[in-house]
Amino acid sequence: MGRVIAGLYKGRRLFTPEGMDTRPTTDRLKEALFGMLQFDLMGKSFLDLFSGSGQMGIEALSRGASSADLVEMDRRALSCIRKNLTSLQLTDKARVWPLDVRRAISRFETEGRQFDWIFMDPPYLKGLEDEIGSLIAGAGILAPEGTLVIESSSETVPCIDGLEKVREKVYKTTRFSFFVRKE
Repeated sequence: MGRVIAGLYKGRRLFTPEGMDTRPTTDRLKEALFGMLQFDLMGKSFLDLFSGSGQMGIEALSRGASSADLVEMDRRALSCIRKNLTSLQLTDKARVWPLDVRRAISRFETEGRQFDWIFMDPPYLKGLEDEIGSLIAGAGILAPEGTLVIESSSETVPCIDGLEKVREKVYKTTRFSFFVRKE
């Protein structure tokens, strides 16, 4: 089980899928990341790709984000997301997309949706950071003043065509890379 670190739902427990198919962001890493974002989340839209238990989108909502879209394909993880949203009474602020991330990005592009914050934590060392990041840039789903945050292995250094890296922070085996639209 995970938990919400801060904000409106601080301390509330979250269901997480059993097994090794998902790799939840640790509380320490979640606290470090949201410490960097905390003043920029209020009233913003948040997209959580490779959502797992939904903990990152839920943390964003707890800290004042106006909405969260959660994209996940794994059935066990989807069950946890739905349980977490229901137990926290967040079903009106969050939307669950049981789709492959590529399909979700295409759908958001077709609908003309844009997000202030996009967070993605793809499976480590599979090369998805650059591929999915480039799809996000090409689809135009990152709002003009928005930021894409990629969680990856510290060994992976994402480079996204069409976006500019503005910040990077490494914590032992994990890297957070921040991208914005190029001017």
